[in-house]
Formats: sequence, structure tokens, C-alpha cells
Amino acid sequence: MLRAAPPSTPWSLATAALLLVIGAWGAIQAGLSGADFMNDLDRPPALAAAAPVVEPPGTPPLAGRVVIAIIDGLRLDVSQELPYLNELRARGAHGRARAQYPTWSRPGYVNILTGVPPAHSGVRTNRVRTPVRVDSLMTRVRGADPARGRMRSGFASDYDAMPALFMRPRSVPLTDVDLDDLDERTAEAFRRMITSDQRGDFDDPRYAPWPGGFREAARSVVDSGDELVVILIGVVDAAGHDYGGAEPEYRAAAFEADAALRASLTGLDLPRDAVIVVADHGHTDGGGHGGVEPTVVDVPLILAGAGVVPGATLDVPLMDVAPTAAVLLGLPAPGHGLGRTALGALALSPADAARVAALDDARVRANQRVVDRALGGERTARLARRALRTALVLGLAAVAVLLAGWLRLRGGLRLDVRVLVVGVPAFFIVYYTLIGVLGARFSPSLLPDRGHMATELLKYGAIGIAVHLLAGWLAMRRRLVLAERLARANGVAWLGFMIAMVPAGLLWAFFPAPYVEVPSPRLLIFIPAVKVAIACYAVAVALSLLLEVIVFFARAVDPRVRVMRLERAIEKARAQAQRAGGGDRGGRGDRGGGGDDRGGRGDRGAGGEA
Repeated sequence: MLRAAPPSTPWSLATAALLLVIGAWGAIQAGLSGADFMNDLDRPPALAAAAPVVEPPGTPPLAGRVVIAIIDGLRLDVSQELPYLNELRARGAHGRARAQYPTWSRPGYVNILTGVPPAHSGVRTNRVRTPVRVDSLMTRVRGADPARGRMRSGFASDYDAMPALFMRPRSVPLTDVDLDDLDERTAEAFRRMITSDQRGDFDDPRYAPWPGGFREAARSVVDSGDELVVILIGVVDAAGHDYGGAEPEYRAAAFEADAALRASLTGLDLPRDAVIVVADHGHTDGGGHGGVEPTVVDVPLILAGAGVVPGATLDVPLMDVAPTAAVLLGLPAPGHGLGRTALGALALSPADAARVAALDDARVRANQRVVDRALGGERTARLARRALRTALVLGLAAVAVLLAGWLRLRGGLRLDVRVLVVGVPAFFIVYYTLIGVLGARFSPSLLPDRGHMATELLKYGAIGIAVHLLAGWLAMRRRLVLAERLARANGVAWLGFMIAMVPAGLLWAFFPAPYVEVPSPRLLIFIPAVKVAIACYAVAVALSLLLEVIVFFARAVDPRVRVMRLERAIEKARAQAQRAGGGDRGGRGDRGGGGDDRGGRGDRGAGGEA
């Protein structure tokens, strides 16, 4: 077996420089990939390329108008305390709707109004960049039978400009519209918005983000007589993010939303009209959503008014709201929907219920075939790439191992078990423990506030960097031979990169972006967590190596350190000589003295190495 060479100053410095270059490249690539992760989740849905399945309605309208009130972020348990919602429950059907993963707001809005869950709607995050491309309730209202007269849809909110999600092209392709323009306040962004030739799905959208704006807009749009009205209330979601779903402030916000909804619906005639109250998601006790926790998934669903069976109970997925509202209006369900009508809550004859069920079955089967074909093709292509990518990752890992062995033989890298045990795991233990404990146990609901997932993970990464620097300093602080100290630091850096980058490479092989299928809740955190870990660990390694290089040169020119190192070398050589010669036999003692002389020469070598 080849023995490692003694630590070498030139090779230690060269190895440190190589690792810094690798670390910089890894940090940049991982940082860019982590920043793009949320955008990679959103992709054009396969359903958009298929014609919507639109059949004539199976029944006449059950209600003259339908108001869908979305109370953003309202948990089911808290909703059961609200007086106005309980009045609606008493006169109608009620139960729970199950928000479908990932449980963020914009995917929920789209699910409610299209019947397409986030996995297949093309809207999986709140950072979606392009408008919805699947059929909606508003499109069905606009496309109603002319014999019924012109039907219209309206919208009111002070919380989210939802109508921006539902735009259709007139002459400019829909892909040319970037919703990020709405967040810019530059002259060029405003120019693009006013020259874009688009039309919205809503005939009467009212977005009023100023004090008193919501009640004014909601009353006005309800009183306008539009056949479909969508109201979005945001105060509960805002309180959930700011305080958490178990705090008094959250409940207070829920009561305020309940009172605002009562005031907004005073113009609704429930014997003739119907109202649907629902939420897009709930909130964890600490605040946050996106995962599959019961407090996030279980949301209220209340139907009251014309066409509703009083006392009926509901337990349906969120995607069933759209086809249920369509039947109340006597319209076809949105043609790309995968939801079904909540028949048990509607006042339908057995024959009418059977016709609606048959239409639902035909639509769902056709759309599911489109989804299954797209997923099947992508899975086949992904499996073909997986073997090649896995082999490439393992091959690069083997090259890294060989390179480390070669550098070890030349004295540029040392693998000291004691130093590695302290230095390598520190970052990863702290980083993943923080995510697991503070981050809702690897759940997308770890975001208590609105923001980018990578930004939240960076907070934990910054703490991990600090711990890594401290651990590295403690492990190295007693090392006076500078080349040896730097070589051991290189060993920590190399092994840390292996621990970080090999899992990242395997994620690239097994779960490559863009994501046709939504990663599971754990993977939805773990994938960006690994990417952020690589970026942060690369920064930590770079900082620790830079610190060691600074220490190297600072001590190399410090005469006090040189004297200290020389004295330690002499003491070490004297102790070795005494052990070798026994100290009580003259000839051997002389030879031991020769050992001291050699030790002196060794000291000069150590001094020169510095």
C-alpha cells in the first residue's frame, strides 16, 4: 500500500486553490438551480394541448346566480366558529373540501375555478409566470347558449389580482405574456402591459387594494347581477402568515372576514341564487402552507341557496367545486376539469343526477387519458436518461476519489479522522436538523411567511456556515505545522464536497428539472435543500480555506510563531531520542544526540516549509 507523502507546502496550496475553484463552480451552479426550483415546478400542462371536453349541460339551471366566496387560508376548524358561515351551514349543505397538493394559493384558485388540480393545471406555485391555459368556469359562462341571453362573470378582491391569471390571447400568443411584468414598476413594463392585446376571462374584474376597497367592490359586483361572481378575501391568509393558524390574531381575522362576507352578500337573494363558500388552503399552527398537513388540507365547503339540499354533508376534493357550480348555473363543466359534481348536495332528480354523472365520467376519462399519455411518455424518457446520468455521477465520484488519492500521495491532502469527525458533519448536522425541526419536518409548509423556498433555506444555511467555520477552527487551532494544517483542511473540504455533491448528482439523475410530476412533499423540500446546501457548503469551505490560507501566510512571516514551532520541534526530537536510546547508555545516548542533530535539521526543514 502506498504511503502518503508528508504535507507539502506547494501541493497543499495548489490543492486548496483547486478546491476553491471547484467550490466556486459548485456554489454558482447550485445557487442558480436552487433559485430556479420554484419556476421549474410550473410547466405548460398537457391538457392545454387537448380540446376541452364540452358537452351540452345535462340539466336546466338550478340557480339564477352563483357567488363563489374564497376565504384565502381559512382552516376548517376555525371556520366552524364563525357566525355567518354557521348560518349558511344551517340552511344549506356543508362539510369539508380537501385542498390538493401543493397547497399554495394560486394553484388553489385555479383548482376552484377550473376543476384541474395543481399537478395538471400548469399552476403549481405562487410564482407562476404565465396565465392559466386550461378551461375555466368564466369561459363556460361566456360561451353559454345565446338563447339564455348574455351571461357575465365578475370578480372582487383587495388581496390578489386573480384576473391576471385568467387571460386569453386576441392576437398576441399567450406565451408572450409574462406575469412578472405586474411586479415591475418600470416604464418598459407598463408599456408592455398597455400594448399587450389580451382579454380577461372575467367580464367585470374589480381589484381594490385600499382601505374599504373590498366591501365597496364586493357589494358592487354582487349587486351588478352577473351570473357568476367570485369574491376573494385575503385577511385570514395574511394573519396566518404573520401570526400562525393557532394564534388569537388568526381567529380575529377569520371573524373579520366572516363579517365582511355577510356585508358583501346582502344583495344576494338566496331563494333564487346560490352561494358557495370555500378556502384554497388552511394554515399550520405556526403559519404556512403548501404541504399535506390536515390543518392545511382540510378547508370549509358550504353551499346554500337555490338548488342546494339542506342538511347534506360534503367531503370532496377541491376540484369538485367548479363542476358543482357549473351544474347550479346550468352550464357545462370546465372542459379540462378532472373534478366531479357533488351530486349529493344538489336538488336533482335521479334521472338528472344520472345524466350529470355520465357527463362527468366521460369528461374525466378523456382528460385522464391525456394526462396519463403525457406522464407515461415522460417517465419512459426519464428512465432512459437515468441510467446514463447515474453512471456519469458515479464516474465523476470515482475520479474525485482517485484525484484525492493522488493529491494525498503528493502531500496536498490529509484525511485525519479526528479532524474529519469534527469538521465535515458540522454544517450538515446543523443545516438539516434546523430544517427538520424548525422547518415543519421537511414540508413545503415550512414557509411561515410569503417568499421563495430557497430564501428560507438560506437562513438555515447561513447558520450552518457559521457552525462549520467554528468547528473547523476548533479542529485546527492546535496545528502549528502550517503545511500539515492546510492539508488537513483540504481533506475536510474534499470529503464535504463528496457528501454534498454526490447526492445532488443523484437528484439530478433521478429527479431532473423541469418537473413533469410534482415531487412529493418531502422531496419538494429536500431537492432545493440539497441545492442550497451545496451552495452554502461551498461558501463555507471557501471561507474556511481562505481563513487557513490567511493563517498560513500570517504565521509563515511571524517570527514568534517560527520560534514556537522550532522549540516544539526540538522538544519532539529530544523526546524521540530519549525513547530510542533509553537515556542511560553512553554510546546510544551519543547516537540519541545525533538524533537531536537530525531533529535540528528537521526543524530547519519545518521552518523552511513554513
